[in-house]
Amino acid sequence: MPILSLFIVALATCFFWTAACTAAAVRVKQPWLRRLLLVGGLLAPMLSLLPFVAVTTITEFIAHLEVSWFSLAITLFIATVIGCSWILRSGTQPHGGGWSTVPATRWSVTGLFTLFLLLKSVATGALLFINQVAISEAELLQLESATLMTTHLPPAVSHTENAAVLYRAAVERIESDTNFNPEDIVDPESPEAIAVIKKHARTLSILRRAAARPTCRFTRDYSRPSFDMLLPEIEFLQTASRLFAASARIEAIEGNAAAALSDIVCISRISHHALSEPILIAGLVGISIDESAVDSLIAVLPTLGKQDLDLLKQNAVQDFLNTPLSLQRNLFGEEAFGLSIFSQFGTGQLGVGELTSVLSHEMRIPQVLSQSSTFMSPTIMAYRIFLFNLDLAAYKNYMHTLQNIAAQPGPYAEKEATLKNVETDLTDHRYGILTSLMAPAIGKAIEKLTENKMRHRSARVAVAATRSRLINGTLPKNRSDLISDDLPCMPQDDFNPEHTLIYSSTPAGITIYSVGPNRKDDGGPQQKTDTKQSKSDDVGIFIRRAPPV
Repeated sequence: MPILSLFIVALATCFFWTAACTAAAVRVKQPWLRRLLLVGGLLAPMLSLLPFVAVTTITEFIAHLEVSWFSLAITLFIATVIGCSWILRSGTQPHGGGWSTVPATRWSVTGLFTLFLLLKSVATGALLFINQVAISEAELLQLESATLMTTHLPPAVSHTENAAVLYRAAVERIESDTNFNPEDIVDPESPEAIAVIKKHARTLSILRRAAARPTCRFTRDYSRPSFDMLLPEIEFLQTASRLFAASARIEAIEGNAAAALSDIVCISRISHHALSEPILIAGLVGISIDESAVDSLIAVLPTLGKQDLDLLKQNAVQDFLNTPLSLQRNLFGEEAFGLSIFSQFGTGQLGVGELTSVLSHEMRIPQVLSQSSTFMSPTIMAYRIFLFNLDLAAYKNYMHTLQNIAAQPGPYAEKEATLKNVETDLTDHRYGILTSLMAPAIGKAIEKLTENKMRHRSARVAVAATRSRLINGTLPKNRSDLISDDLPCMPQDDFNPEHTLIYSSTPAGITIYSVGPNRKDDGGPQQKTDTKQSKSDDVGIFIRRAPPV
């Protein structure tokens, strides 16, 4: 317990200071100087400890950190008050002969001051040693972060096999078009969308080649993970998916079902490229892009005719429907990002201003704290000495727990309670400052991933229903008509594992859905155009009986 030993040395230092001042005071003749030495001997130790007591009080009762050292700090302060007061009183008790007879006259001023300086040096040296050890550990964290990040990167491939090369070429074409506006392709039937797709036919050709490549690895310094190195590429992948979504709808309207389905498969592959970036935000964007692929498929299915029956059996389409997404890689990358922040802050490579800027922008810490560099600067060394190791251990433990939960097989309903307990524990106990700010709440991310899985399962049912329509001339009215080679059984609902997905038929079309996170049937997923439907968290799809005119 080096910290406990440090507290004991600090207490002894305070005692020797008071004793030395008392011994010096009783030897001087001037009353004012005697009083000054006695007051200084008593108050100086207390005043020197007050800042530490104040900081630990803040960490205990305002920041609510699990480890705040408040108990030891207040114990040290009280012991100092009692001990120094007793030393002063016992050393200045006269024995009937005035100041010359008090016990402190027999104390060695030189010896006491020497012991005070010796203990003061020991305490200072111990603080500097603990601080240097923390800095050394922080330096090693950068290597650990880089190793963790590179271990979970996509494999290194040549330029001829790397989709990132083609994505950058497509980016250049989009950026050179000063009139390009993503809002123009929201409605694929609008003249603006058709004009954009025709204008960027070459760009789409490049993107198709990129999507066909299994590996996407952007070149950057993964040894220092940061948000800035991801956002431009991730933002463009979203733009690329919107281009393909508009292209697929236009191709379907024009009767080119094969081309429409091919573009939808491209969206799915782009989502996997986004997910291959090992950081959580990239994983969430990948899920969003994949949802766009499902939406596009559902929009295209009603336009298919009998001649397109075999297209739905293509391996590419089946792979899209049956390949689940995963956030495993992203969680390991998220841990690496956090370790990099710990390393840069611990070694001083990340200045106070830069750190507060990153945390206030990405983690939403209070603005007052982010602007108070004067407040944070004196406490950085204290943070390294008293909190760094505990904070780091808490962060690693939290991330490993989340990674284990995410890796567990089984429906979301079985993970939900564990996730909530882990995140509630972090909120209630606040094991460290950086841990509380940086630790991601992945409960919603796992929920989002499960919603995506349910949409995929619903889409599989929709494809089976569409094949039945192409064969029999109408969509099945009930789920029993779906039991065939295309769909041996109704898929399970991971939000309600004891039941399957719900199949509901109406004159307008069919709805296939999960009961969603609240585990209640709210009548199906809420349609964007339906303002009368009450709010629903059901997850699934609605497929029309016929394409809109």
